[in-house]
Order: sequence, then structure tokens, then C-alpha cells
Amino acid sequence: MTQQIVFQPLGNPVTNYADLTVSADVDPRMTRTHYFDGRLLTAEDLIRDQLYLDRRLKEVGQVMGQGVLKGLDLTLNPNNGDLTLEPGLAINEMGRVLQLSSQIKVNLAERAEIIDLNTKEYQYFNRGLYAVVLKYTEFGTDIAEVFPTDLGSQKTVQFDVTTEAVQLGLVNLKLDLPEQSELNIRAQLIAKLAGLGQINGMIPEDSVALGLLAIKHDRPIWLDSLLIRQLANDTYESNRQQLHLRRHYDQLLGEVLSHRTSVGLNSGFAAKDYFQLLPPAGKAPKASFNPVVGTQQYFPDNYDVWVAPVRQSDMHLIMQESMSLPPLNMAINEPIDVIVLAPLNDASYHSYGRLLEREFDPKIGLLPRLDLLQLKLYPRQNVHRLDTDANTWQAIWNLQADDGLIYVRRPLRAAETTLSGVVLASGTEIPPPVVVSPGDSGGTDTGPGTGDTVEPIETPIEPVPIVVDEDSIFLKFWDLERLMAFRPPFDDANASAVKILIEKYREDVEATQFISWFLIAVGSRFDPVLWITLEAADNQNLLFEFLKTCLEELSQRQDQPIAEVIAKQVDAFGLEVSPEQWLKLGQRS
Repeated sequence: MTQQIVFQPLGNPVTNYADLTVSADVDPRMTRTHYFDGRLLTAEDLIRDQLYLDRRLKEVGQVMGQGVLKGLDLTLNPNNGDLTLEPGLAINEMGRVLQLSSQIKVNLAERAEIIDLNTKEYQYFNRGLYAVVLKYTEFGTDIAEVFPTDLGSQKTVQFDVTTEAVQLGLVNLKLDLPEQSELNIRAQLIAKLAGLGQINGMIPEDSVALGLLAIKHDRPIWLDSLLIRQLANDTYESNRQQLHLRRHYDQLLGEVLSHRTSVGLNSGFAAKDYFQLLPPAGKAPKASFNPVVGTQQYFPDNYDVWVAPVRQSDMHLIMQESMSLPPLNMAINEPIDVIVLAPLNDASYHSYGRLLEREFDPKIGLLPRLDLLQLKLYPRQNVHRLDTDANTWQAIWNLQADDGLIYVRRPLRAAETTLSGVVLASGTEIPPPVVVSPGDSGGTDTGPGTGDTVEPIETPIEPVPIVVDEDSIFLKFWDLERLMAFRPPFDDANASAVKILIEKYREDVEATQFISWFLIAVGSRFDPVLWITLEAADNQNLLFEFLKTCLEELSQRQDQPIAEVIAKQVDAFGLEVSPEQWLKLGQRS
């Protein structure tokens, strides 16, 4: 059937409903009452508006994402059966907001209470795995009289108010509970329930899953608070599955290490002893790796495992990059590159990183770089290229916590190999080397077959350009000396302060940036007191803290005069500069 296409220019809305149905997306459920004077209102008219608002609010909730927004921490006391849920906020699949304002505590061992809450429907728990959910519910309260609409009707009563609430409940997931230890069961469930896709089909759409509860012999035996718990913030993340997997893996690994310590076992073990599926980036037990002898036992033999020190400030970006890769399946025998990272602060990384760095080699053209150390399941000889490397790695390892290592799955990159090549155009032949006759001072070119003994000309090797770091590039175009040229000192006292600051922070990019931002923020009319104030802050080792605080205050208090903001900070930091000097300069027009 052919539909008529109706075009209505802006400013000329469609007034005919029949035309509207073919020119717009009309949902008959999304209607609201049209109010006007003299209209007779019925309950249906008011209910229509309630339904309209309810649907609109649920649409907003669906946009925010399904899962926990904050709070709703769930804990179990296996000794007495107490299940405790803390206050919090969540959004269910329908988009309805579930808010718990006060703590809920229920004793799962109190059979009479469970029977009473469920109107005698559930008298005992079957063995199995249950999802602990927070469910939306509503019920009628109060009483209102219903007056008859005609003489033949009788007066009745109806509930007056509809009250919304939330309930804590259990949903049987129809999953087997094998006769294994708690840690092994939970680790296996990571692989079975990866991505939450299977769980979402088991949870009612009016509920939000908060934890996984195991029940045996009609009593709760353990609770996993992260395995099926979903965060609303992950809804639109492309690596949602990996994020959920990493949170649960990191928590379970900590429990595995605690358990092994409590029973006297070594903290070093193979990942496949507990886990079938690992996130592409996560924590790793320190005792499973030994860079001194070049061994590791955590990953299978088909994994190429490397270890490297890394700055703590770089950890987030490195892990974020790896989290977009697929998880590590211990059951699949395929070669995978993994790097184990040993986080160090800037000072430690600067010290130990240089000891592991290989110098520039002009013969092969490799720039100075930090070589990764490859680890194997079995010991090897000549692991370290230099005799000092073993001592350096031991020092690095001594700085690591038992669960402080981070492994990341490494994406394959051509730039990470030490091979390079030049592609020639198809059909092009490599020309013969240029040769000269011995004793030919003029360097006349000859070719083979001339009867002369020829030798190739040695082409000088062009030096490989050294990579310039970002700080050097910045200081090449902007430093304190150039900055002082734009804002020259006002008098001798300021000139002396400028000289001291230049000598001390000539190569300091951060100081140059902060001083530049400060000068832009305060303006040139404060130059008579500007440089001596910065010198006073530097004399007390408070320069960076003073600049950061001033810039933050200027940004947050834009309604206040600049002079008052700076004068207040000068006084707060106790600098040897009078705040009145700033206030006086601020009074000038």
C-alpha cells in the first residue's frame, strides 16, 4: 500500500491527525491529557497523565544504563546466615530507579521469617546458586470512599495511595553447585558467565542483580558480590565484558592469595590451577615470577611472557589499551604475548630504568631503548645480557608488593620488532655498486670488464637522528628567559628575583608552564610585586603549591577581584610579601 508523504515546513505544524500518522512516529501509548476550562475530568484522564510521566521517566533511566549506580554493597555472614544490604541506587532493565534509603538485614537461617515474608510459599531453599536481587514493587495504602455514580449503586471503598518500594529477593539461576571448593567454583563461573549475557536472561526485568549466593543443606555457604553484579556506568563501554571480568578476577585473586597464605601454601602458582578465563589486563602474584633467573609459572608455556619496569603514572594508559583486546583463555593452546609490568615511582624508574637501558648502536641503528626480559617456565642460562642486570631486577622486585604486579596482553605491532625493511617498486632492479680504479685520484667511474681492479666506494653511514623528547621541544620554543622578555621586572628587587628563578628553573617545563599561566591570569599591572612574590614562595619551597592554589582559586572565584584572591593566598602561605601591596595595585583603574 502506498503511503502519502506529507512535508510540513518549519513553523507550520500538522494539524490533521490522519496526516500526522504518515509524517511522524506516533506512539498511541505516549499521550497526555489536554486540559482546558470547562472540561469534565475523569479518573481515566488523570491516570493517562500518570502513565505518560511514568513512561518518560523510565526512558530516561534506560538511557543511563542498567545496573548499580552507587552503594548497594552486599555482605554475608556465613556463621549466622545474616545477609546485609547497604543503602544505594540502581536502575533496572525497564529503566526504573530503585533507591534503598536504609540498610536491609535478613537472616536466611530464620525459617519462620522467610515463610512469613513469602506467605508460606517458600519453606526451604533447594541446593543451588541464587541471584540476590533488588526488585521494584508497589502496593496500595490508606482507604478512600467511592461514591456511587447512580442511585442504584452502593458506596464502596478503595485504597487511597499507591506506594512504591523495593524488595530484597532471591532468584534461582538453575545452575549446578558442584562439590568443589568455593574459590574453584567461583573461578569456573567467571568463564561460564563471562559478559553477563546469560545472567541477564535469568534476572527479571524489574530487578537488579547484586550478588551470587550459594546454598547447600538449606543454608547459605558463600556469597560472591561481584560475579553477576553489573554497574550502570559500564552500559555503553565497548569493553564492558573485559571491565566486568577484571573487577571480579582482581577480587578473586586477592582471596586466592589470602587462602593460600592461611593454609601454608606458597603464593606462587599457575593461573590455570584456579582460573579458566583471565581478563586482558589484571593483577599477577609476585611469587609466580622470578626475573633474576628468568622464570615464570603463572602463564602456560605457549605464552611469550616478558617483564618490564614501568612508571606508575603510565599504568592507566597501558592497561586501558590492553583492555580492548580479547580475554585470555587458559584452555586454548595459542601463542599469546603478555608483558608483566613492575610499577615504579618516577625516581625509582629513573634510577633502575637507566641501568637496563641499552646504549645507541650506530652499526645497527637502534636508538637507546629499554630491553624487555623474557621469562620461561624452565630456567635458562645467560638470561641477562649484562652481569649487572640480575642485581637491578632484584632491586626492582624488592620494591613490589605481593599483588602489585600487573600483566597486560600485548597487541602485535610492527614497530615493536627490531626488523625494518624498504619496499622497492615492482620491476626495479638494485643498481650495481659504484667503483673506481686504484690510483685514480679523479675518481673516474668505471664498470666491470675494463681490466682495472675495482673496489666499491664506502658510503658513509648517516647518523641515526636521536629522538627529542617533548620537554626539549617545549623549551626550544618557550622558556623562562623568553617569558621574562615579555614581562620584564619592574625594579631591581624584581630583577634579582627573576635571575634567581631563571637559574633554578631554566630546564623545568612544569615551572615554566605554571609561571606562564599565572602571568596570564594576573595581568601586567601587578608586575611591581609579581616576581618578588614568586621568589618568596620559592624561598619557602612552596612555589608549585602556591601557583596551583592561586590558579584554582582564580578559576573558582571569578566574581572576586584578582588582587583580593592573591592577597589572601599570600597571607595564607605566610610569604614574606605584604598582601597590602597586591590590594593597593588592585585598586588602580
